[in-house]
Amino acid sequence: MTEQFRGATVADRPSFTVKTLLAPLLRHPRFAQVLKYTIYAALVINFLIYAYDDWLAFKGTLPADAPLSKVLEQFATSIDMLAWLGLVFLFELETYTLSEKVLEGIVGKLLPALRLVCYLSIAYAVYGYLASTLDYYTTEVVPGLRDLCQLADQGRSLQTDVITYVEISRQNCASLAGSGEFVRVPAELAVVDRDMLNHLRWMGWIDVQNALVWLTVVFLIEVEIRLQAADRFSSRLLRTVRRAKTAFYGLLSLNLCIWVLNAYYIYAWDAFLWIYGFWAIELNLAEWELDRTSVLAGEQEA
Repeated sequence: MTEQFRGATVADRPSFTVKTLLAPLLRHPRFAQVLKYTIYAALVINFLIYAYDDWLAFKGTLPADAPLSKVLEQFATSIDMLAWLGLVFLFELETYTLSEKVLEGIVGKLLPALRLVCYLSIAYAVYGYLASTLDYYTTEVVPGLRDLCQLADQGRSLQTDVITYVEISRQNCASLAGSGEFVRVPAELAVVDRDMLNHLRWMGWIDVQNALVWLTVVFLIEVEIRLQAADRFSSRLLRTVRRAKTAFYGLLSLNLCIWVLNAYYIYAWDAFLWIYGFWAIELNLAEWELDRTSVLAGEQEA
């Protein structure tokens, strides 16, 4: 038995990772596949919901003559999620759908290039999250504004949390809560109560951190794919990568809990779907290793 193959199985080197957590599903392949594609379908629906939310936020915050950079910044979430959907699709092709023979050809060389496009879009989305968060540190007091009714029926909105914008009208202006001091991001139509501002900043940094952690996770998946393709199943680097991914998945789960505690249930649901969406890729990797190690074992016995 070669050094690369020695000690390759999970059982030989027991440690808790996402792979060992998902391994029992390999005994029920039909159920695993139905579950995987159900999650993928939910991710597509989830993207459509976020795209609609971004559209509503765009209408409530930016004027019609807003520069393209501001428009793209406003749609950072939709751009981000579309790129993540592309990544999941490409990982699914490489780790499950396409045969080794196909991957050895031009398709195998094309997939990393397409994923690079997705990574560049995700990086831009991270910039969008960072820019949006930093915008909350450049707010200005709306001059002369003492009562929200002064803005009624002018197409202006009050931002009441991270995702909710309420258009100010004669009918609701008196009932909208506020500390009495309102600020806005320069060149935006929406105003925000100063007491809400710190909350928006805090949640903005959670978004930035969450996006960076996800980038780290997919980088580690890329490394694992390369190691598995080289049959380095007993590699110390591979074991380290798997443990690191498990730790980062834990941090993503912590972010999920933060969103639940702050009543951002749609964000929590989104986090849940994406974690399990990428666990479907992890399941593909586990199945790939199981199949490949069986082949290698047969070759060694022969």
